[in-house]
Amino acid sequence: MATPKILKKRGRIKKNPNPEEVNSSTPRGDDSENRSKFYESASARMRTVTAEERERAITAAKTYEPTNPFFRVVMRPSYLYRGCIMYLPSGFAEKYLSGISSFIKIQLGEKQWPVRCLYKAGRAKFSQWWYEFTLENNIGEVDVCVFELLSTRDFVLKVTAFRVNQYV
Repeated sequence: MATPKILKKRGRIKKNPNPEEVNSSTPRGDDSENRSKFYESASARMRTVTAEERERAITAAKTYEPTNPFFRVVMRPSYLYRGCIMYLPSGFAEKYLSGISSFIKIQLGEKQWPVRCLYKAGRAKFSQWWYEFTLENNIGEVDVCVFELLSTRDFVLKVTAFRVNQYV
């Protein structure tokens, strides 16, 4: 008779917490001032907004119609916090970003940030440096961002942010 197969439990191996180690979700180093700034900025981006406030931001973003190819995104928590990525609309990705697996430039105001854009099987996502872009520009939950393609040669996307707190 065959011995029954024992299934192993899948998932992460939990380590004993060591207070001497720095949590990977916080800034590196022992500087409590930097750690404090990180948590202040992250908590400031977490918002409780009413449906009316959300609709005002969405309506304002919908009235903005760039002449270049563009897409709109309502920022979700999964797009904004450390370790997270943002998927781009597949129609836009297929048409304009096919084959891209490198850094592109995202422009807000006059400044540009390099952000890793990966395209695979009809889907594109922002990954590396996306979090830093949102943090530095205080992009928060339920803000609406319009991404406008300025250049296909250098792959520059201009961002226009419609912030919920602008319409309160």
